[in-house]
Amino acid sequence: MNTTPKPFDCNYSPQFAELLHKLGISLAISTYQAGKVIFLSSVNNDKLIQLTRTYKEAMGMAVSKNKLAIYADNEVTLLRNRPELATSYPAKKGVYDGIYIPSARYNTGYLSLHDMEFIENKLVAVNTVFSCLSYIDDKYSFTPFWQPPFISELVAQDRCHLNGLATEDNKIKYVTALGNTNNTQGWRDKKMSGGILMEYPTGKIILDGLAMPHSPRIYNGELYLLNSAKGELICVNPKTGTYEVVVQLGGFARGMSRYGDYLFIGVSKLRHNSKVFRDLDIAKTSFAGIIAVYLPYKSIVGSFKYEMSVDEIYDVKVIENSVRPSFLSPDMEIHKQAITTPKGSFWNATQKDNQQKTTDNNTTKEPVKYTFKLLKNIKSADLIKNLSALLYPEAISILKENKISGNLTALLTLKEDKAIAMTIFKVTKERNAQIHSVFVMQQFRQQTIATNMLLQIEKIFTENKIIYAEVTLDKKANNYKVLEKLFAKAKTINLIINN
Repeated sequence: MNTTPKPFDCNYSPQFAELLHKLGISLAISTYQAGKVIFLSSVNNDKLIQLTRTYKEAMGMAVSKNKLAIYADNEVTLLRNRPELATSYPAKKGVYDGIYIPSARYNTGYLSLHDMEFIENKLVAVNTVFSCLSYIDDKYSFTPFWQPPFISELVAQDRCHLNGLATEDNKIKYVTALGNTNNTQGWRDKKMSGGILMEYPTGKIILDGLAMPHSPRIYNGELYLLNSAKGELICVNPKTGTYEVVVQLGGFARGMSRYGDYLFIGVSKLRHNSKVFRDLDIAKTSFAGIIAVYLPYKSIVGSFKYEMSVDEIYDVKVIENSVRPSFLSPDMEIHKQAITTPKGSFWNATQKDNQQKTTDNNTTKEPVKYTFKLLKNIKSADLIKNLSALLYPEAISILKENKISGNLTALLTLKEDKAIAMTIFKVTKERNAQIHSVFVMQQFRQQTIATNMLLQIEKIFTENKIIYAEVTLDKKANNYKVLEKLFAKAKTINLIINN
């Protein structure tokens, strides 16, 4: 049996899935390193599901009612939840209870935005590069409105690594930084012990000596923050300038969101070869994932850990009242089909689709007819014996070496009852699917056969309620470019690239 972890493989405690299901929430996770935003939801009390979208270098996020803001690739994308579009989402009808559609994009340039919040209908962001708090909108790249008293000028020098923002009753109360320095990246000299917590708007330092603090939050009148480099969740007394450790998290902590009495905290791996981190206790235990903390008991009640693909968590947000939400990224063609109006919203065909329909309706040429045939529960040996002409040599080698465990499913494309193309995939008991081979005979290539076969596969996955589907491509393979272009068209199949 092949036990090699697949992209975004994870493990989690039974309590974690049960907790999300019981609370009726999902989590939004951003990861700069993997270039993804991930929605984490529960299928039931035992199983979690991930929905990944590409947001290059994803960092801070903000959530408010039906709005989600994401800073990635030097811009902020604003998405709005459109529940009325969720049930009729073309790729998976009747699956989702909400869907976040991109509605605006603000070109900010490189600001390294950390914490973001919607405050009085304005998007406020901690602008780390310019050491200030900023408004993000369509007027400018950013509009600064506050900076620490020790910052003398507004320049792109990341002078104190301003990063955290705590609000209460829709007002800013505290901010965090990695140092009180006023020169280019001056905070780096004492980043393990120079962290500060400041009062807003005075800028008064009420706590210092922190180890890379992030994510200050006020919950039920109490001020919490993450003493990140020590892997601690701490509760601060602003009056005395002291704190107590609530719980040890076991990794570099950054990103925190609350629902009820529960906190969901992001944890990242530490680089063992780093001179700064390698001697820390959490360097031996660090991982990438989410920790659930029950505040009344000050204890960890569940965990979610990545085994593959993700080494770092940047931000964590709770998506309330949504057990199974979806969301789109601007690079997905299908988001252009989402039409929203004050009187209602609907999915519409793209201009390209409409042009294709017009061409099809006006043509007098008899189209070539292809049929599909689905072969279930096929053994590797039978594929090699009976259908080797529809397999690349690399695929035959993988099948011979039994690198794919269990029985497979094959979709054949037939022309006049002759098989001319084939796709092989496997479906697990958990309703996950992985595509292992796509092949079209040489004389039938460049006739959109592979594209039509891909559409048929997506239809099969939708009809059979496949939860997650993926294909892994190797950049070294001879047919990599062709397959990459093909699967870029897929709406429901996640494309994983191996270097």
